[in-house]
Amino acid sequence: MPQRNVNLTDHFDHFIDAHLESGRFSNASEMVREGLRLLEQREREEEAKIAWLRGAATEAFASLDRGEGISFDSMEELEAHIMEISEEVFAEGAVPQP
Repeated sequence: MPQRNVNLTDHFDHFIDAHLESGRFSNASEMVREGLRLLEQREREEEAKIAWLRGAATEAFASLDRGEGISFDSMEELEAHIMEISEEVFAEGAVPQP
């Protein structure tokens, strides 16, 4: 198995020691591997979110190009429309209310 030397701050050195003492991990290498797995997972999730957002933006621009946009005469109308959409989303349970 490949080996690497890593320099840690005192904070992370104490963090590792505390988790080793708790028994959750048997050595520092296990902790580092778990941290790398979590970082890898977070990067995959962020890539998926970006891909979804790009697709949603592409569809939104295409919708505007087809003349399917909504015009508002004031900021108040826009805010009211956004509140209406928010209420629908919360009512469907798609997103927990703040």
